[in-house]
Amino acid sequence: MVLGLANRGLRFLLEVAALLAIAYWGFETGDSLPVGITLALAAPTVVAIVWGVFGSPKAALPVSDRWRLLLEGLVFGAATAGVYAVGHPIVAGLFAGLVVGNHTLMQFWEQ
Repeated sequence: MVLGLANRGLRFLLEVAALLAIAYWGFETGDSLPVGITLALAAPTVVAIVWGVFGSPKAALPVSDRWRLLLEGLVFGAATAGVYAVGHPIVAGLFAGLVVGNHTLMQFWEQ
């Protein structure tokens, strides 16, 4: 199904966007350029490692659906909150809406 493939593609793009949003938050909230760069690199790296180990479809240590949903909420919620915190509430709202819509369709299509 073409729509299902498009939804999976959107999911991947949302995951990448979440990492970029967390990096952007880190850079913008750093007190100085070195701190901003460090946060921009460290925060998404930690998130990516945790996601890869526990939350990804090929996770090394997969967790139950309940814990995976919590992890997804934390990752996408942190990205949304970070974008909102640095002064982009409309972008944060659009991102959150896309995440909710994507998740709803993934559940509907059992992806």
